[in-house]
Amino acid sequence: MALLSRIRNLASNLLHRNRVERELDDEMRAHLAMLVDEKIATGLSPEQARRSALIEFGGVDQVKEQVRDVRMGARLEQVWLDVRYAARILRKNPGFTAIVVITLALGIGVNTAIFSLVDGILLRPLPYDQPDRLVRLVQSQRQIGLESWNLSQATFTSLRDNTHSLEALAAYSTSGANLTGDGDPERVSIGTVSADFFKVLGIAPVLGRAFRAGEDTPGNNGVCVISFGFWQRRFAGDPNIIGNSLNLSSTPIEVVGVMPAGFSFPRPETEIWIPLAINPARTAPYFLKAIARLAPGVSPSEAETETTGVLWNYARQHPDTSENRVPLDQGSALKTIVTPLKEVMVGSTQKPLLILLCAVGLVLLIACANVANLLLARATSRVREIAVRFALGATPSRVARQLLTESLVLALIGGAGGVMLAWLGVRMLGRMPTDGIPRIEAVTVDGRVLAFTAGLAVLTGLLFGLMPALRAYRMGMIAAMHEGGRGGTASRRSNSALVAAQFALSFVLLIGAGLLLKSFQRLQSVELGFNPEKLLTMVVSLPARKYSKPEQSIQFCENLIDRLRTLPGVRAAGLTTNIPFVGDDNTDNFIVEGRDPGGEGVQVQLLAMTPGHLQAMGIPLLRGRDFLETDKSDSQQVAIVDETLARMYWPDGDALGKRVETTGDMQWMTIVGVVGGIKQDGFAEKLQPHIYAPLAQSPTLVAKLVVRTDGASNPTIAAIGSAVSGLDPDIPVYSIRSMNDVMARTLNSQRLTNLLLTSFSVLALVLAAVGIYGTMSLYVGSRKNEFGIRLALGAQPRVLLRLVLREGMLLIAAGIGIGVGGALALTRAMASLLFEVSPTDPVVFTGVPLLLVFVALAACFVPARRASRVDPMVALRCE
Repeated sequence: MALLSRIRNLASNLLHRNRVERELDDEMRAHLAMLVDEKIATGLSPEQARRSALIEFGGVDQVKEQVRDVRMGARLEQVWLDVRYAARILRKNPGFTAIVVITLALGIGVNTAIFSLVDGILLRPLPYDQPDRLVRLVQSQRQIGLESWNLSQATFTSLRDNTHSLEALAAYSTSGANLTGDGDPERVSIGTVSADFFKVLGIAPVLGRAFRAGEDTPGNNGVCVISFGFWQRRFAGDPNIIGNSLNLSSTPIEVVGVMPAGFSFPRPETEIWIPLAINPARTAPYFLKAIARLAPGVSPSEAETETTGVLWNYARQHPDTSENRVPLDQGSALKTIVTPLKEVMVGSTQKPLLILLCAVGLVLLIACANVANLLLARATSRVREIAVRFALGATPSRVARQLLTESLVLALIGGAGGVMLAWLGVRMLGRMPTDGIPRIEAVTVDGRVLAFTAGLAVLTGLLFGLMPALRAYRMGMIAAMHEGGRGGTASRRSNSALVAAQFALSFVLLIGAGLLLKSFQRLQSVELGFNPEKLLTMVVSLPARKYSKPEQSIQFCENLIDRLRTLPGVRAAGLTTNIPFVGDDNTDNFIVEGRDPGGEGVQVQLLAMTPGHLQAMGIPLLRGRDFLETDKSDSQQVAIVDETLARMYWPDGDALGKRVETTGDMQWMTIVGVVGGIKQDGFAEKLQPHIYAPLAQSPTLVAKLVVRTDGASNPTIAAIGSAVSGLDPDIPVYSIRSMNDVMARTLNSQRLTNLLLTSFSVLALVLAAVGIYGTMSLYVGSRKNEFGIRLALGAQPRVLLRLVLREGMLLIAAGIGIGVGGALALTRAMASLLFEVSPTDPVVFTGVPLLLVFVALAACFVPARRASRVDPMVALRCE
């Protein structure tokens, strides 16, 4: 024990590893030889004595283990000493430490925030069982202009019963229902699903049961499953809810289950699921969407091949269905498209998020270059300190390790600050309009994000600390003294290279932000075809059981319009079946009288509206007349077409009096008016042809109200609600939004991308400006004596001012030259995100360099002015 204690004390005090090993080996050999001699003295042979000593010594492995423990303890103690020394040095320089920590916190914080977005939206698996096997299934028939369309009940049944590549297939559609009974009537979002819907997703209710086989057939679908949030909100989490009935659109529905918290598929607002009433013989309409779970080992392409074959067999057996609009021997005329469900849900956000991730990566590189600049400048001021440490026996690796430890300590502190900034950023994101951004509710700063931040902080510390550490490693005592004597020329070269790289990265980011901002500006200035200002939109849904006859719904709509037009603050009002920008399209083929089925390959938007709807929307009537109160179901069938359709078929403008027929209605309608075209689905879409029919000739149970007001919207909304309640107290008014809000929702994703990328670009520019300011300050400081001599010899201050500014402009020119290549690569990648803007837009590619030059001149001016005001006597005395 005394020997082991001696070994432990000896090892803890040794300075070099080779010496530790040599001393310990001598001690162990001496101890072993002493034991062997004792064994020989007892009469054993030398070999027997050696074996016995080894057994008794035991020993050797235990001693080696103790030595390893001692060495590990020594290393940990040394690391702790390095950390304490780094903390002490940083405390002595609070200004330098604060600048570095803030810079790193900004760089790491924005990276952490964007990673939380990427992680929550793109990387995390869907919250379902084995989500990689979930797919969406649609059919396609490009020859008739249908890139993708849904299934009928007949085609869904055929696919469900005749495919082996799909373990389970489920259909669903979305709608709404009026909930009446206890409390005020309200509109709830409904998911109408087949019995296997929850089985496909692998989600079971937390209370009660899911749908049983056969409950999705006509007459057996009087049950429902409710969401956890709806259960808590409407029934305060009553555990006895199972077996109770809900009154949905005047129909009692029994509650059989409650889904887990957070489950809301297919729409975030879905609160109730009811079974479909599937009729395998029903070949129209095509309103069912389908999701499936692939069989084990089956790929989406294999499932696509099999389901396409099933669809073709169905079309051959039912030649009168829409699947046979073109001959089946035309290759890809009819097919299914099987796509992973996650790709369907987040595909539109993938490219913008990846661009943002690359952008914040560039910001972090700029921050690292900035910090490396600061550390190099600081290392220059510490050259004599480093030289003294070399003179006292420190090795280059020991000094490099200490400098690297300081960098890691700074990075970890900056990482902690970055986590706080990311957390604040995610909270701010929750307060922003994020409708339309998929899976945004999954974005959070959790353990995965913290692990990413920790790794990023360490990597960042290594990245910006490597250059000063390598310089210290390569520098001996004489080299250190020489470096200090010549004013840090090598440091200036390193700093200049880093500044050029900073401005190259800033150039790339600013080009990307400039293109997106210009694209967004173009998008918002698009001519919509209607006037969204002071326009309110809302929805009224009539229960089918109560308004089973068409004349009942027509009468309700006419009475409601009459009441609305008399309300104070209402300038115009109308009812329609479709509101722009809300995604409730109704498209179909059509036929023009006297032509071959000219509608083939062209889809038209079908809308019904009341007289006055055009005035309320601000859609101009170009020729003919608006609908009249006399356009009833028993009068001549009439229609209004838009200018887009009129130009396609009557380029001479002679559309009035012509007749068209939609394949869904199969009734000839006489065109009585031509109106301007409108954007139906989004700002960037091309104008689609529209056919409008009188609401009295095409009655609906779901009416969309558009009300043009004088600006006082809140009293108007209350008055509209009272008008509806006066006609039927069980009918709620819902989805009350201004048209500007409706349109803004479609731009949320682009707006968020633009805001973030612009913010990152400005941050990068500020960091680059700080970098060039620091480099030029170092440049002026290192040449202070030279400038003093020049001034003493008669040089004009403006000459020195130009000299320093020229040095800065050379760095900027180099940065812009390097950045052009990166900017061209970035713009090619983001070309699909631009609207009416070239990826090499000359205005952006001219304005960004000018902005960089202006910022660089501003950053260089203070050091340049300082150089021109050097006092020659003071400069020479300092030397």
